[in-house]
Amino acid sequence: MRLLFSFFILLLTNFYANSSEYEWYKIITTKEGNIFFVDKNSIKKEGDTVFFTKLHEYSEVNKFGEKSSIIHHKADCKKMRLKYLKDFYFKLSMGSGEPSFIGEEDSDWITIKDKSISSNLVKFVCNY
Repeated sequence: MRLLFSFFILLLTNFYANSSEYEWYKIITTKEGNIFFVDKNSIKKEGDTVFFTKLHEYSEVNKFGEKSSIIHHKADCKKMRLKYLKDFYFKLSMGSGEPSFIGEEDSDWITIKDKSISSNLVKFVCNY
C-alpha cells in the first residue's frame, strides 16, 4: 500500500505545475508583501506525514526574474520538519505561464522554527 501511495504522489507531482485543479487557500501574508498559499486538493496524509503543494507569490521579482513558485512538499507533523520534493519557478504571478526553472531533487529535512512561515504552513496541513 505504501508503494502505491508513493507512486501516486510521484505521479501527482509530475503533472504540469499550474494546473487549474488547484484550490489555493491563503495561509499568510508577510509584512514585506509575500503571500503563501496551500492547495487544499493536494493535502494527502499518511500517518504523521503530509504531502502538500505551496504557492509563494513574491512581493517583488527576484534576482532570477521570477514572481512566483509552486513547490511540492513533504512534512513530518510529529517532528515539525519539512522537505522540498519538486519546485517550479515562474516569471509570472500565481504560478502562471511556463516554468522558468524546475527543481527535481528532494531536499534534506528542514527543521521548522516556531512562529515561522513554514510553521504556519505545516500546522495548517497537519490539522486539515
